[in-house]
Amino acid sequence: MAKKVKPGKLRGNTTPNLLTENPNDYTLQLAGGMKYSLTDIVQLVLLDGATTKTAQDLEESFRMVMEKGIEMSLMGNNVSLEYIQLRASVSGVFDSSTESFTRPKHEVNPVLVAGETYLEAAHNTLVENMGPTQLNVIAQVVNRNTYHVNTDITSGGVLELTGKGLKVLGSEMYPAHVYICDAETGTIVKNISEADLLANTPTHLMFQVPAGLEVGKRYIVKISTQATGTSGKLLKEPRLIVGDIRLTCV
Repeated sequence: MAKKVKPGKLRGNTTPNLLTENPNDYTLQLAGGMKYSLTDIVQLVLLDGATTKTAQDLEESFRMVMEKGIEMSLMGNNVSLEYIQLRASVSGVFDSSTESFTRPKHEVNPVLVAGETYLEAAHNTLVENMGPTQLNVIAQVVNRNTYHVNTDITSGGVLELTGKGLKVLGSEMYPAHVYICDAETGTIVKNISEADLLANTPTHLMFQVPAGLEVGKRYIVKISTQATGTSGKLLKEPRLIVGDIRLTCV
């Protein structure tokens, strides 16, 4: 079977490197993404057109391969699974050449190294420097209907946002909303109230997209909130977070 590992697209922000005295020394911190379980990955594989009959078949096959690979590595073998390499090492000091292995003085440690296929894809992955670190940013948008990232939106579907400072919190005077806006004009097309959000944390938002979006048209997400980043107090006036990820309605 042909290799299908594709290079990705990473996005990050610069932050001053406090380990040096050089004022022009910065490091790039990647924007946080989602956490994917084995079940999530299997669903993505199925959406890509896998011919395996069921998600359970895929999970079981993966578990069998990984469990046998781990077992062989813990018998002293170097296991190369093309995408990842496994082996074991032992840590701790032995006070004599015949001292027995005893925990917790000694321990067996797993060594996991990226395989050649992963490295090749990583070396061809694009990285976008989005400038200085921002306190409030929509870093990634996932269409939970298509599982596409940062590309599309489905009318009536579910959208998942990850980033920083995203918590939607309002007051009686200033109700908080997530807005779906025309990407060209910025005009609000649909709005989702705080009470209708499926998930609402500083790093994670999820909500159902209202019906009625125009197929083929591009949209962006805006958030109006009074939430502060470090305390339970509300801002006197709402702040607006404007996403720059353009999503085509499919």
